[in-house]
Amino acid sequence: MRRILIYLAPVLVVLALTVQARADSATVLVFPFENASNDRTLDWIGEGIAELIVERLQPEAGVYIFSRDERLAAFEKLGIPETTLVSRATALKLGWDVGADLVVIGRFSGTPDNFRISARLVDMESGSAKEIAADGKLQDVIPLSMSVAWQLLKNVVPGTESPEFDYIGRPPTPRSAFENYIRGILNQDLTKRIELLQTAIRLHPQYGPALFQLGRAYHLERDFKNSNQWLQKIPETSFLRRQSQFLIGLNNFYLGDYPAAITTFQALPPTYEVLLNLGAAFSEKGDPAAAMAAWKRAAEIDPLASDAFFNMGYVSFLKGDFDIAAKNLTDSLKLRGRDSEALFLLGRTYEKLGRMDESQKAIAQATRLSQRVERWLNQPLPKLDRLATSTVFRSHNEIWTDQRLARRSRGQDLAASLELIQTDIDSYLFGDALRELQDVLRVFPQSAEARSLLEEVHRQQNLTK
Repeated sequence: MRRILIYLAPVLVVLALTVQARADSATVLVFPFENASNDRTLDWIGEGIAELIVERLQPEAGVYIFSRDERLAAFEKLGIPETTLVSRATALKLGWDVGADLVVIGRFSGTPDNFRISARLVDMESGSAKEIAADGKLQDVIPLSMSVAWQLLKNVVPGTESPEFDYIGRPPTPRSAFENYIRGILNQDLTKRIELLQTAIRLHPQYGPALFQLGRAYHLERDFKNSNQWLQKIPETSFLRRQSQFLIGLNNFYLGDYPAAITTFQALPPTYEVLLNLGAAFSEKGDPAAAMAAWKRAAEIDPLASDAFFNMGYVSFLKGDFDIAAKNLTDSLKLRGRDSEALFLLGRTYEKLGRMDESQKAIAQATRLSQRVERWLNQPLPKLDRLATSTVFRSHNEIWTDQRLARRSRGQDLAASLELIQTDIDSYLFGDALRELQDVLRVFPQSAEARSLLEEVHRQQNLTK
């Protein structure tokens, strides 16, 4: 049984002080629009307007706009149900927490013949807001949304070279295809979701977001071959191309086509997650040297993540390189303590090295933590290589500049940050705690409380040897 780690993809981007002065992409977090009409059957339009804005701004130079998946990951982290219409205060908190430069909230109202979309663009640095609106008929909700998106772009990137015609003059997605697509992504029933997305594509065959979501729905159903057939229809120029290729690589891995998975992952930017999966594909193909090289690169990119170390320890154990296995499994446990799988493998490794007391201690702890691991005492080991299921193609250091960290600290005080770090320590998530502590100390270098927590992490790490 292969262990699959689901990475909530972090909702993160690059920061600068003001819209006008940003040297990197301005980052925009868009929330579903509130239905302020008297017709509850139109609730789906709130998500639809947000999705249209996201889709249209995604390819623009000078803008990084969070995808719906990134927004939902932020919701999940705070325990917010994905269908919740958040308050302005919550929207701003999410903006602070994830590093958004700008937040878009809004509402739609009126009647079929007198319909209005209102948006508010909030600058997280200054706290100022810009009001944007478009009026028309309900049947024109798509071009009205495009008009709002164009006005947003002009405010986010004042010197944009994108012509207004690309927004106003392009043939919009047919309303029927759009509605089926939105109702599809909102539907929690995978079978019904697939039906709605297939209808959207039948009505608009080149509908890239619908193709991607349909491919992902089949991936979730573990119909990997069918998933690839839909994902491969996404054009190379699409903003969804890299995400679709990452998913194709996973599909190929699960289908056992490791050469195809390797080729796909090698063509992608070498993020930690891509390299983690590339190493797993090399390992399953029977090339442990290439697998170890990929995982070492991953560990260099993110030395505070445990999975590359775990995979190196696991493969070294299988090869009989027990000294190397012990080192990597120990490094993994220093970042994620009480990992029952790593503890069990380390115990078996110590057994092979003749370190019997340490072996018995590690295995006993592992079996106390997990009944599944306890069964391995009398069964062969299952497949244990770890994979990532998503990536944002951005590194932590690219995302969290000093300015962004300082801005986050204004929205979330030091005590709250330290409380979250303490929760990580209590959960033995030492890598996560260290990452947050490094960020906190960049903003509050004299914090005695933060330095005390750092010493506590190091103390507990030293117990893992």
